[in-house]
Amino acid sequence: MRKKVSSFRFQGGHLKPGTWNLERAAMLLAATLLVAAAGPRSEAALSFPRDHGSHPDSAIEWWYYTGHLRGAGGGAYGFQLTFFRAREMSLAHFAWSDAAKKSFWYEEKVHLTLPGIASAAVGRLSVANEDWSAQESGGRHRLHAAGRDWDLSLALTPLKPPVANGENGLSRKGPGENDYSHYVSIPRLTVSGRMRRGKEEEALTGTAWFDHEWGPGGLPGQVAGWDWFALQLDDGSDLMLYRIRDRGGRATAFSSGTLVPASGVPRSIPWKDVDFRETAFWKSPRSGARYPARWRIGVPSIGLTVSVTPLLPDQELVTDRSTGVTYWEGACRVEGTRQDRPIAGRAYAELTGYANFLAPGPAPGN
Repeated sequence: MRKKVSSFRFQGGHLKPGTWNLERAAMLLAATLLVAAAGPRSEAALSFPRDHGSHPDSAIEWWYYTGHLRGAGGGAYGFQLTFFRAREMSLAHFAWSDAAKKSFWYEEKVHLTLPGIASAAVGRLSVANEDWSAQESGGRHRLHAAGRDWDLSLALTPLKPPVANGENGLSRKGPGENDYSHYVSIPRLTVSGRMRRGKEEEALTGTAWFDHEWGPGGLPGQVAGWDWFALQLDDGSDLMLYRIRDRGGRATAFSSGTLVPASGVPRSIPWKDVDFRETAFWKSPRSGARYPARWRIGVPSIGLTVSVTPLLPDQELVTDRSTGVTYWEGACRVEGTRQDRPIAGRAYAELTGYANFLAPGPAPGN
């Protein structure tokens, strides 16, 4: 699972916000992205590296990297680097969490897809937005992002092959013809690289998760948002779960997940096999949204019961200059038991629809 086009004008390679207010812009882009007209629905078998590349017949597509890094100086960090393609528009988000300093910051980009400015190659993974990029060659992914006083370069090597979520990679989000995406994950990659902040540079190592989705972008009108989790457990297994919420806050029948064991065949996890409880909350001082801030997640069929706790309460992105969606995306720690034995791990969580609604129509209570 993953994410206003308003009145924009093109200036010097950038799309600058026009004169429409942000609320109206948000509603328009949400409608554009989430009920976009479907392109041809391909039933061809997934093939890699071909399907890591762009699918221009799909209305919306995104490439999503999240990860947990350790610095040579002992620092613990989380990062997010995301590239979106919505028809002729290219958007990107970057976020950085510093657990020790209790700091979180993010940047965003939006451009028309034009040579030398923003691009997404067909048949191979090579996406770029200005000087932010993700490329794959020979099985290794390379990421780069930079800003005025920082520069990040990472090399990622998959420890597991790509995983097709849903039935043969087709992830249903609702009952409608266009309520689906093609959804592929690489749930565990090793990471090495460096981060420069000002005049200081630090070597980094860690693990990452890669998601790639493409399709018509449809969601049923009653959907308010979703909660997505990517857990990397220290027994070598990985667990993806997403709860699609209706406007009453309940999980819809299309909520689901995938368990990727340390070795062996991935298996689907139906939501009826998930015990999901929010156990703490945090209110954003910027958006006023009230987000869940800790969760208890149980999957009885695999003997798993864990708590998922954010490294920082505030990992909210208010992306008024790009997608217009306000959402929470952050690094978390995992603690609990599996088959009555202690287990720990790392996670990333994404929470949408708490600050603004992703589907057309009035917000609950309006």
